Amino acid sequence: MKRFQWFACVILIIFAGACKKNSDSTTPANPVTSLVKTITYTDTTGTYLASMSLQYDGQGRVMQMIFDNPPDMDSLIHKFEYYPSMVVEKIFSRNNARWGRTVYSLNAGGLATSETDIGYSQNGDSSVAETVKYTYNTDGYMMEKKSFLYGDTATWISYGWQVMNGNNTSMSLALSIWEGLSVIESYTYYPNSVNSLGNSNTGKAFLGKSNANLIKSSVTNNTIPKSGTYSYTFDSMNRVSHEFIRGDGLATSDVNLAFTYY
Repeated sequence: MKRFQWFACVILIIFAGACKKNSDSTTPANPVTSLVKTITYTDTTGTYLASMSLQYDGQGRVMQMIFDNPPDMDSLIHKFEYYPSMVVEKIFSRNNARWGRTVYSLNAGGLATSETDIGYSQNGDSSVAETVKYTYNTDGYMMEKKSFLYGDTATWISYGWQVMNGNNTSMSLALSIWEGLSVIESYTYYPNSVNSLGNSNTGKAFLGKSNANLIKSSVTNNTIPKSGTYSYTFDSMNRVSHEFIRGDGLATSDVNLAFTYY
Protein backbone atom coordinates (compact mmCIF):
# COMPACT_ATOMS: atom_id res chain seq x y z
CA MET A 1 0.00 0.00 0.00
CA LYS A 2 2.78 2.42 0.84
CA ARG A 3 5.20 1.63 -1.95
CA PHE A 4 5.78 5.33 -2.59
CA GLN A 5 6.35 6.47 1.02
CA TRP A 6 10.10 6.06 0.84
CA PHE A 7 10.10 9.15 -1.42
CA ALA A 8 8.25 11.15 1.11
CA CYS A 9 10.79 9.88 3.97
CA VAL A 10 12.77 9.39 3.62
CA ILE A 11 12.13 12.51 -0.92
CA LEU A 12 14.21 18.42 -10.93
CA ILE A 13 17.61 19.70 -11.16
CA ILE A 14 16.33 23.18 -11.95
CA PHE A 15 18.04 26.18 -10.38
CA ALA A 16 15.90 29.27 -9.97
CA GLY A 17 17.66 32.56 -10.34
CA ALA A 18 17.03 33.45 -6.68
CA CYS A 19 18.39 30.17 -5.27
CA LYS A 20 21.29 30.11 -2.83
CA LYS A 21 23.57 27.12 -2.23
CA ASN A 22 24.11 25.98 1.35
CA SER A 23 27.34 25.64 3.31
CA ASP A 24 28.12 25.25 7.00
CA SER A 25 28.47 28.99 7.52
CA THR A 26 25.97 30.41 5.03
CA THR A 27 22.94 28.14 5.25
CA PRO A 28 19.96 30.54 5.23
CA ALA A 29 18.10 30.74 8.53
CA ASN A 30 14.53 31.63 9.49
CA PRO A 31 12.63 30.83 6.29
CA VAL A 32 9.22 32.38 5.79
CA THR A 33 6.63 29.99 7.27
CA SER A 34 4.91 28.25 4.38
CA LEU A 35 3.12 25.03 3.57
CA VAL A 36 4.68 22.70 0.99
CA LYS A 37 2.52 22.62 -2.15
CA THR A 38 4.34 20.16 -4.43
CA ILE A 39 7.32 17.82 -4.25
CA THR A 40 8.86 16.53 -7.49
CA TYR A 41 11.32 13.64 -7.52
CA THR A 42 13.93 13.08 -10.22
CA ASP A 43 17.02 10.95 -10.57
CA THR A 44 20.51 12.42 -10.79
CA THR A 45 20.10 13.00 -14.55
CA GLY A 46 16.92 15.01 -14.05
CA THR A 47 14.63 12.22 -15.28
CA TYR A 48 11.17 12.42 -13.71
CA LEU A 49 10.39 9.75 -11.12
CA ALA A 50 7.24 10.91 -9.37
CA SER A 51 5.55 13.90 -7.74
CA MET A 52 3.24 14.73 -4.88
CA SER A 53 0.84 17.65 -4.41
CA LEU A 54 -0.74 18.63 -1.10
CA GLN A 55 -3.79 20.57 0.04
CA TYR A 56 -4.51 21.78 3.61
CA ASP A 57 -7.32 23.09 5.74
CA GLY A 58 -7.33 26.38 7.62
CA GLN A 59 -5.44 24.78 10.53
CA GLY A 60 -2.57 23.65 8.31
CA ARG A 61 -3.64 20.00 8.43
CA VAL A 62 -3.19 18.02 5.23
CA MET A 63 -6.55 17.27 3.63
CA GLN A 64 -5.44 15.71 0.37
CA MET A 65 -2.26 14.28 -1.15
CA ILE A 66 -2.06 13.27 -4.79
CA PHE A 67 0.79 11.02 -5.91
CA ASP A 68 1.63 11.04 -9.61
CA ASN A 69 3.66 7.86 -10.02
CA PRO A 70 5.34 6.25 -13.02
CA PRO A 71 3.12 4.17 -15.35
CA ASP A 72 4.10 0.89 -13.68
CA MET A 73 2.79 2.09 -10.28
CA ASP A 74 -0.62 3.26 -9.11
CA SER A 75 -1.20 7.02 -9.04
CA LEU A 76 -3.12 7.54 -5.81
CA ILE A 77 -5.28 10.15 -4.11
CA HIS A 78 -5.14 10.30 -0.28
CA LYS A 79 -7.95 12.13 1.52
CA PHE A 80 -7.84 12.82 5.29
CA GLU A 81 -10.68 13.10 7.76
CA TYR A 82 -10.05 14.37 11.31
CA TYR A 83 -11.91 13.29 14.44
CA PRO A 84 -11.19 13.88 18.16
CA SER A 85 -9.66 10.43 18.67
CA MET A 86 -8.59 9.39 15.18
CA VAL A 87 -7.47 10.41 11.70
CA VAL A 88 -8.85 8.45 8.74
CA GLU A 89 -6.85 8.41 5.51
CA LYS A 90 -8.86 7.16 2.52
CA ILE A 91 -6.91 6.16 -0.56
CA PHE A 92 -8.33 6.06 -4.08
CA SER A 93 -6.97 5.24 -7.50
CA ARG A 94 -7.28 7.74 -10.34
CA ASN A 95 -10.62 6.24 -11.41
CA ASN A 96 -11.97 6.81 -7.86
CA ALA A 97 -11.88 3.10 -7.04
CA ARG A 98 -11.18 2.37 -3.37
CA TRP A 99 -7.55 1.37 -2.99
CA GLY A 100 -7.00 1.42 0.75
CA ARG A 101 -7.76 3.03 4.10
CA THR A 102 -5.52 3.92 7.05
CA VAL A 103 -6.89 4.62 10.52
CA TYR A 104 -4.66 6.43 13.04
CA SER A 105 -5.73 6.27 16.69
CA LEU A 106 -4.78 9.41 18.64
CA ASN A 107 -3.84 9.95 22.26
CA ALA A 108 -5.01 12.90 24.38
CA GLY A 109 -2.19 15.03 22.92
CA GLY A 110 -3.32 14.40 19.35
CA LEU A 111 -0.44 12.04 18.46
CA ALA A 112 -1.01 8.77 16.63
CA THR A 113 -0.32 5.79 18.87
CA SER A 114 -1.40 3.11 16.40
CA GLU A 115 -2.22 2.69 12.73
CA THR A 116 -4.16 0.08 10.79
CA ASP A 117 -3.72 -0.18 7.01
CA ILE A 118 -6.53 -1.83 5.09
CA GLY A 119 -6.31 -2.75 1.42
CA TYR A 120 -9.11 -3.49 -1.05
CA SER A 121 -9.09 -6.12 -3.78
CA GLN A 122 -10.63 -5.61 -7.21
CA ASN A 123 -13.85 -7.28 -6.08
CA GLY A 124 -14.13 -4.91 -3.11
CA ASP A 125 -13.01 -7.28 -0.36
CA SER A 126 -10.82 -5.73 2.34
CA SER A 127 -7.97 -7.10 4.42
CA VAL A 128 -5.46 -5.78 6.94
CA ALA A 129 -2.14 -5.19 5.18
CA GLU A 130 -0.24 -3.73 8.14
CA THR A 131 -0.63 -2.53 11.70
CA VAL A 132 1.73 -0.02 13.31
CA LYS A 133 2.54 1.06 16.85
CA TYR A 134 4.08 4.47 17.65
CA THR A 135 5.80 5.84 20.74
CA TYR A 136 7.02 9.39 21.46
CA ASN A 137 9.16 11.20 23.99
CA THR A 138 7.76 13.85 26.33
CA ASP A 139 8.63 16.60 23.80
CA GLY A 140 6.48 15.03 21.09
CA TYR A 141 9.20 13.47 18.91
CA MET A 142 8.59 9.99 17.55
CA MET A 143 10.90 7.47 19.20
CA GLU A 144 9.74 4.20 17.66
CA LYS A 145 7.63 2.98 14.77
CA LYS A 146 6.97 -0.77 14.77
CA SER A 147 5.09 -2.28 11.84
CA PHE A 148 3.46 -5.71 11.87
CA LEU A 149 2.84 -7.16 8.43
CA TYR A 150 -0.63 -8.53 7.66
CA GLY A 151 -1.54 -8.20 11.32
CA ASP A 152 0.97 -10.90 12.27
CA THR A 153 2.72 -9.83 15.49
CA ALA A 154 5.53 -12.31 14.85
CA THR A 155 6.60 -10.54 11.62
CA TRP A 156 7.65 -6.96 12.20
CA ILE A 157 9.90 -4.08 11.18
CA SER A 158 11.00 -1.55 13.79
CA TYR A 159 12.47 1.93 13.41
CA GLY A 160 13.85 3.72 16.48
CA TRP A 161 15.21 7.26 16.85
CA GLN A 162 17.42 9.16 19.26
CA VAL A 163 16.73 12.89 19.59
CA MET A 164 19.08 15.67 20.69
CA ASN A 165 18.63 19.43 20.36
CA GLY A 166 15.48 18.99 18.30
CA ASN A 167 17.00 16.59 15.75
CA ASN A 168 16.93 12.84 15.20
CA THR A 169 20.61 12.07 15.68
CA SER A 170 20.28 8.39 14.75
CA MET A 171 17.82 5.84 13.42
CA SER A 172 17.95 2.11 14.07
CA LEU A 173 16.36 -0.51 11.84
CA ALA A 174 15.50 -3.98 13.17
CA LEU A 175 13.56 -6.87 11.65
CA SER A 176 12.03 -9.84 13.42
CA ILE A 177 14.09 -12.20 11.24
CA TRP A 178 17.35 -10.56 12.37
CA GLU A 179 17.06 -12.10 15.85
CA GLY A 180 18.06 -9.11 17.94
CA LEU A 181 20.41 -7.45 15.46
CA SER A 182 19.92 -3.95 14.07
CA VAL A 183 21.52 -1.42 11.75
CA ILE A 184 22.02 2.13 13.00
CA GLU A 185 22.32 5.22 10.83
CA SER A 186 23.66 8.41 12.46
CA TYR A 187 23.06 11.94 11.20
CA THR A 188 24.72 15.34 11.29
CA TYR A 189 22.91 18.61 10.61
CA TYR A 190 23.68 22.05 9.19
CA PRO A 191 23.79 23.97 12.49
CA ASN A 192 22.59 27.33 11.13
CA SER A 193 19.69 25.93 9.12
CA VAL A 194 15.95 25.87 9.74
CA ASN A 195 13.96 22.91 8.45
CA SER A 196 11.10 24.06 6.21
CA LEU A 197 10.17 20.52 5.14
CA GLY A 198 8.80 18.83 8.26
CA ASN A 199 5.47 17.44 9.40
CA SER A 200 4.22 20.90 10.32
CA ASN A 201 4.59 21.85 6.67
CA THR A 202 3.21 18.67 5.18
CA GLY A 203 0.31 18.66 7.58
CA LYS A 204 0.92 15.44 9.54
CA ALA A 205 1.55 16.89 12.98
CA PHE A 206 -0.23 13.82 14.42
CA LEU A 207 3.02 11.91 13.69
CA GLY A 208 5.11 14.10 15.98
CA LYS A 209 7.59 16.92 15.62
CA SER A 210 10.07 17.32 12.80
CA ASN A 211 13.81 17.95 12.85
CA ALA A 212 14.70 21.52 13.73
CA ASN A 213 17.60 21.64 11.25
CA LEU A 214 18.40 20.26 7.80
CA ILE A 215 20.30 16.98 7.52
CA LYS A 216 23.89 17.28 6.30
CA SER A 217 25.18 13.70 6.25
CA SER A 218 24.52 10.13 7.36
CA VAL A 219 26.58 7.02 8.05
CA THR A 220 25.58 3.47 8.99
CA ASN A 221 27.33 1.10 11.37
CA ASN A 222 27.48 -1.73 8.81
CA THR A 223 30.68 -3.77 8.63
CA ILE A 224 31.33 -1.68 5.53
CA PRO A 225 29.73 1.65 6.51
CA LYS A 226 27.35 3.29 4.06
CA SER A 227 27.27 7.05 3.92
CA GLY A 228 25.07 9.74 2.49
CA THR A 229 25.23 13.48 1.88
CA TYR A 230 22.48 16.09 1.69
CA SER A 231 22.72 19.51 0.07
CA TYR A 232 20.12 22.19 -0.63
CA THR A 233 19.31 25.33 -2.55
CA PHE A 234 16.95 28.00 -1.25
CA ASP A 235 14.49 30.44 -2.76
CA SER A 236 14.32 34.17 -2.10
CA MET A 237 12.26 33.53 1.06
CA ASN A 238 14.92 31.16 2.51
CA ARG A 239 12.75 28.09 1.95
CA VAL A 240 14.32 24.90 0.62
CA SER A 241 13.69 24.83 -3.13
CA HIS A 242 15.79 21.75 -3.93
CA GLU A 243 17.23 18.88 -1.91
CA PHE A 244 19.99 16.70 -3.37
CA ILE A 245 20.50 13.33 -1.66
CA ARG A 246 23.43 11.08 -2.48
CA GLY A 247 24.30 7.74 -0.89
CA ASP A 248 23.02 4.26 -0.15
CA GLY A 249 22.16 4.22 3.56
CA LEU A 250 18.93 3.37 5.36
CA ALA A 251 17.23 6.65 4.44
CA THR A 252 19.56 7.71 1.66
CA SER A 253 19.47 7.10 -2.08
CA ASP A 254 20.49 9.07 -5.16
CA VAL A 255 17.51 11.35 -5.72
CA ASN A 256 16.72 15.02 -6.24
CA LEU A 257 13.66 16.74 -4.75
CA ALA A 258 12.15 20.06 -5.85
CA PHE A 259 9.67 21.94 -3.65
CA THR A 260 7.04 24.62 -4.21
CA TYR A 261 5.02 26.35 -1.48
CA TYR A 262 1.71 28.05 -0.91
